[in-house]
Amino acid sequence: MALSAAMAALLPMQGDTGGFQPPTVTESFFYDAVGNGSVIASWKVVGLLVIGTAAILVFFLATARRAAVVPSKVQFFAEGIYGFVRNGIAIEVMGRAGRGWAPFLSTMFVFILVMNIYEIIPVAAVPVTSHFVFPAALAAMVWVLYNFVGIKKHGLLGYLKATCVIPGIPLPMHILLIPMEFLSKILLQPFTLAVRLFANMFAGHMLVVVAGAGTIYLLESGGLNYAMAVLPALASVGLWFFELLICSLQAYVFVLLTAIYLEAAMADSH
Repeated sequence: MALSAAMAALLPMQGDTGGFQPPTVTESFFYDAVGNGSVIASWKVVGLLVIGTAAILVFFLATARRAAVVPSKVQFFAEGIYGFVRNGIAIEVMGRAGRGWAPFLSTMFVFILVMNIYEIIPVAAVPVTSHFVFPAALAAMVWVLYNFVGIKKHGLLGYLKATCVIPGIPLPMHILLIPMEFLSKILLQPFTLAVRLFANMFAGHMLVVVAGAGTIYLLESGGLNYAMAVLPALASVGLWFFELLICSLQAYVFVLLTAIYLEAAMADSH
């Protein structure tokens, strides 16, 4: 049962009933009861967060310390990530001002990518960003940042005018559109930013768990089910590559939207 053991390494396993017990939704995201069980936490996810953050810091500090005119493969890889975000997102969206934001956006991209990619790493097997608190914290940081730079450049009233007032429309339309613009640009943007990342990673993780659990269940059942296990096993392999793409894409989209919000906050007009 080598395949069964390999699939099991990708899933949260529980129970001691002698057979495979498919993980519940709660167990799939590693919630752990605290005290009398009225409070839940996820110590594994917190541990993955700490390990991932430390790994990112060590990697880039070590790369910068050993930087050379002729880059090593590791330096080339690190510079490639930074160059991709700087040229493909920061400067592309924000123009010359994007150069100053490139380090922040690159850091955010790598952080989100690492937290996402835990999903397809055996033993880890859960994306940190599938816990809503982490995308929410990132979105809150972005919200504070783009509002701060907008107010710093335009002043509070000037920023609200540039953000919420659409020039060139009939005066009565402002009664309808100003509240809508305020709601969408000031209040809902960070919420949608967080939900987009969370929902994609949550749903993707559930698909991986379902395909893996189905494979193990059929392998453990034997008989005809043993042959049928090929289908979810192939689906698991396909989902692994698909989720690798999604992990990268969601990191890119989050950072791209952050750059767009920052550029819009500093723009001179709506």
